[in-house]
Amino acid sequence: MRKFLAILMATLMASVFMAGAAGAQDPVVGSMTPDPASVPEAGDYEITATVTGMIPDSTVLMSVCTAPGDTLVPGVSSADDIAAAAAAISPLEHCDVANAVTVQVDSAGGFTQAMSVTIGDNTFFSAGALDGSQIAGTWVPVVDAETAAAIAAAQAEAAELAVTGTESTTLALFGAALLMLGAAAVYGSRRFETV
Repeated sequence: MRKFLAILMATLMASVFMAGAAGAQDPVVGSMTPDPASVPEAGDYEITATVTGMIPDSTVLMSVCTAPGDTLVPGVSSADDIAAAAAAISPLEHCDVANAVTVQVDSAGGFTQAMSVTIGDNTFFSAGALDGSQIAGTWVPVVDAETAAAIAAAQAEAAELAVTGTESTTLALFGAALLMLGAAAVYGSRRFETV
């Protein structure tokens, strides 16, 4: 899902920061991880974004955007809903361009940047180059304690089901091997009877 969001944010930021370069190559799409990844209620927060996979030794702008439209709900909104919300962002209309931060990307292609921001519904972080050569982005949802607990329980259940599925596959393969050995034994014993 992160890769999908990153690609979507790349499309959004490329349209914002393109300097009119026709025929430009596809942008480098980095990965952005916010800390905290969600907040318990709308309000002012210090969010630290860690970004990797960018062009080494380059400069990007990092800003906060609010997607218009229906409120995204963690654990309920689909990847398509999130993608549609990000695609509806008009950078000049929905992003806090006045408070964008210029960030230097290190020689490994990453950076960590803290920002004091107001988080509300549909808040997205994005970073990109003015020439459209690179982009990274992420959604920072408002998740109350009850919803956070429900999401954690659903993730734990999904992880448990994944482990159960793996064990079932192993048992099925082991059972199939035993059946094949049994069939070979029966075939072998019948063959010796006919001789």
